[in-house]
Amino acid sequence: MQFTIYQLPLFLSCLVSALVIYILLKREQSPGSRYLTIFIAAAFVWALADLLNLGSLTLSNKLFWDNISYIAISISPALWILFVLDYSGKSKYISKSLILLMSFFSLATLIIVWTDQYHHLFRSNIFLIEVSGILAFGKVYGPLFWLFIIFFYSLIILGILLLFQSFNLSNSINRKQKITFIIAIFITWTANLIYLSRIIVSPVDFTSVSFSLMGAVLLIGITKYQLLDIVPTAYMNVFKNMNDAIMVLGRFNQIVEINPSMEKILGVTSSSLCGKKIDIISEKWPEIHREYKNLQSKSHLNKINLTKGTKFYEMDFSDIYGSNNFLIGHLIALHDITNRKEMEDKLIKSNKQIEDLNETLQIVNKILRHDLLNKLTVMKSVLWLYDEKNDKALLDKLDRSIDSGIELIERIRELESFVIAKGELTQISIKKIAEDVSNSMHIPITINGDATTLADQAFFSVFENIMRNAIIHGKTDRIDIDISPKDKICEIRIIDYGQGISEFIKENIFEEGLSYGDNKGSGLGLFVVKKTIERYGGTISVEDNKPKGTIFIIKLKCVEN
Repeated sequence: MQFTIYQLPLFLSCLVSALVIYILLKREQSPGSRYLTIFIAAAFVWALADLLNLGSLTLSNKLFWDNISYIAISISPALWILFVLDYSGKSKYISKSLILLMSFFSLATLIIVWTDQYHHLFRSNIFLIEVSGILAFGKVYGPLFWLFIIFFYSLIILGILLLFQSFNLSNSINRKQKITFIIAIFITWTANLIYLSRIIVSPVDFTSVSFSLMGAVLLIGITKYQLLDIVPTAYMNVFKNMNDAIMVLGRFNQIVEINPSMEKILGVTSSSLCGKKIDIISEKWPEIHREYKNLQSKSHLNKINLTKGTKFYEMDFSDIYGSNNFLIGHLIALHDITNRKEMEDKLIKSNKQIEDLNETLQIVNKILRHDLLNKLTVMKSVLWLYDEKNDKALLDKLDRSIDSGIELIERIRELESFVIAKGELTQISIKKIAEDVSNSMHIPITINGDATTLADQAFFSVFENIMRNAIIHGKTDRIDIDISPKDKICEIRIIDYGQGISEFIKENIFEEGLSYGDNKGSGLGLFVVKKTIERYGGTISVEDNKPKGTIFIIKLKCVEN
């Protein structure tokens, strides 16, 4: 056994590796900790085997310890990949098949190394050589060794790329963690390249010597940058489980990452968008692309509401700055406000109903206080006169006053129906409603055409009011009703041939309280008609019928049968 100064750095590598393993065992529940612990344990075995190799004096002993070192060397690249996958939030890719495949390559490497004396494909030659006065293990590598090195380096590079990709959303701490791991693996990788290239001839393998530096870097990372405490997995889990849809953009508007909520809204996968310009989403949702461009051009960034299908979203756009206040990207967040929007709409509708109810109550109060009170006063006066004079003509006046009072109460009933019937509208045949109402009229009524619209039972009072006014006030002897669907609009024309409506009241014909003619009513009929039609989302207007009479024109939304 020989003892040299070159064994000190190998001993230090063993000591540092053991310390790192001890610390990692306290964090065994952290993502990646298990694989990193085994990886550092492999480094410990590698350094220990090289330490004992350097101390051996015979070729057989040196060969034995070199073979032992390959237990660690063969599994190191596989452990590095498994660690990166687990640490970076991609543990779903760690399957039994992957572990079996990695184990197969490691076991195959060990078998090739330990049977090399029979085929010499891994080491074509081994010998003792004196380097700097130290008896070292000399070897000439065979073709399978270089294939293993290609495999080894490929996995190291792949792990680094995966590590970079996992930090698309990294903050300051994450970026320092990333740099820590890359520095640690880069130190070992560089040391191995120097040893294999023989740039510096030494009796000791620089790879195992570098483990002390790698361990020191990891110790700094664990104590200072919270390695395995605050990890990309935590950030990615939060990012992926957010209810809000998130899209992260780079400085040049390239899509860096989207979370599952955004994937669901856009109907795409993250992998199909990442790395591409944001312009690509204009194919999926032109509105969000347009609004993003608009918000980006504003000096003060704002929120804006968007719709997609039956959903409503609040879009928030913000810039992302680095530690030096340097712009590094942008963030688009979509918050689903569908429920809030529905509640707002219900509140608006409820307030409108309350306003309508208040308006109705005011009208009813006016009728009760004024119109109906006047009619009751007239009735009382007529009864008093009849009692005094016994004039039967006064009974006709009383009868008309009673009829007028009944008509007034009927209008109040219609007004009540208008306010109460605020439920869901159903499909109704316009011709059927017109026919039902016309059956109660005592003049000829012709109905042409038909269409289906959305309405309720209050639609009866629309036809009844217009027809009754045409008969009582317009003195018409017939009515024509034309129903025709045009471009998803139902046009209803109610045509009479009576006296018509005076020009000076035509503009105000639908106002509450307006009445005209010899047989003045309550002035509520056409007011209720207009309110009902507006509730259906339609319009009503009036025009003259040449040479005489009036035409009421109602336009409602048509429903396809």
